[in-house]
Amino acid sequence: MCGVFGIVGHPQSKQFFSTVLASLQHRGHDAAGIAGYLTEDPTSMETVKGIGKVATVLNNQAFEKFKGTTFIGHTRYSTRNQAGSVREIHPHWAQSMRGKLAIVSNGDIVNVSELKDHVTAMEVKVYTSNDAEIIATLINIQIRKVGKKVFSAIQESMKKLKGGYAALVIMEDDNRIFAFRDPWGIRPLHVGEFVINGQKCVAFASETCSFDVIQRYNEARYPENKISYTHREVMPGEVVAADANAVIESSLFQDPPLDRIGCVFESIYFSRPDSRQRGESFQVLRERMGMELFKESPIDADMVTSVPKGGIPSAVGFAKASGLPYSISILEEPTTGGTRSFTTNPDDRQALATMKYNILPDVVAGKRLIVIDDSIVRGTTTRLLVRNLFRAGAKEIHLRIPCPPYNYPCLYGIATRDPETLISHKRTVDEICKEIGATSLAYLSLDGLYKAIRKERDLFCDECLSGRTPFFLDGLEGGLQH
Repeated sequence: MCGVFGIVGHPQSKQFFSTVLASLQHRGHDAAGIAGYLTEDPTSMETVKGIGKVATVLNNQAFEKFKGTTFIGHTRYSTRNQAGSVREIHPHWAQSMRGKLAIVSNGDIVNVSELKDHVTAMEVKVYTSNDAEIIATLINIQIRKVGKKVFSAIQESMKKLKGGYAALVIMEDDNRIFAFRDPWGIRPLHVGEFVINGQKCVAFASETCSFDVIQRYNEARYPENKISYTHREVMPGEVVAADANAVIESSLFQDPPLDRIGCVFESIYFSRPDSRQRGESFQVLRERMGMELFKESPIDADMVTSVPKGGIPSAVGFAKASGLPYSISILEEPTTGGTRSFTTNPDDRQALATMKYNILPDVVAGKRLIVIDDSIVRGTTTRLLVRNLFRAGAKEIHLRIPCPPYNYPCLYGIATRDPETLISHKRTVDEICKEIGATSLAYLSLDGLYKAIRKERDLFCDECLSGRTPFFLDGLEGGLQH
């Protein structure tokens, strides 16, 4: 669930890059990094990266050595590899006598070990088991050893990759950013084109909220100019290239491309509410999830409240549908820095869950509460929250969750590979409710979820909720089998 962002052609990209990258901070808190050029032409490239958030790692001094307008960046959420390992931080390199290739990616490749053996057999050394380095190495082999052009090299590499991924690449002998997305569309990627008085630039991002930040910067920096932007999804299996003159080229892994939106958990939790999916904000979508939840699981209570920040949109929708008052009674503790406990490692999760929320006793005392959270994955935070709400005087606590139980592991970019860590795995709803200590618990059904999303289920991967290996993964060269 990492965040990737890249831009080429904007005259002020150095000035705003870290701000825009920070708009994807919610996708990963472990580390941050960028790659860019030390010269005006693409002949010398370097990185800045480190453990910590964007504001800590990528300060103004971090950009002083870079020239030009081309950058790619990453916010890291660790899945397979150690969170505290500097070596595992993106961007990763692949190198040859002709120069370096840098990559940032989001997602997981499930056949990493097999691919590492493959490149080792070709007498090419890799230094980590990180997906991004493996992808970069495969591309580099196709370009340097096989002699393929970059588009073909990426597509040939994609044939070997099994999993979900979205990646950005720059190299020392090409002036373009290359962006590509897995052929099944599991991980998200968008491309935006910006125009300032006729001058164009191009950006790539995991979420559209990044484009909104650039647009607001443009409006503030160039108030007298005519400013506009458009964006679209990078299609599943599409390779897109853009240069500093905003010339865009595209090639497809398969034609026609699959029409896929990707991971349904983007709709439920990952993406910011002000990001958009097929032209609609996740805020509006999640409000409808709350409305559907009320239709399926109404309850007599005094008020609706939410677990910030993820539960707020659906709580608003539940309150609208039920006619019950909505009130803020749980505040996120500012000193935790907005860190999502879902994305932290097990050692830190309990401590963060303990510190993350503050309860307003004078709001909840004596009340029958309907508490809306976006999801329950491991249950660490929810247990503590229910206990603290009762301690603050709540009379009843009715948990309502606007998505189905998270029952199964994800192999494509979420650190939930061990199903035994999931509170819903092999437990009934009544058993989960007892474990958490709530008065009642109800989840939105899978049918209700897709009614709220208003899209066909076949456009999504929902394996974490249903256990259904997405049928659209089969039949493609390199397709997943498990």
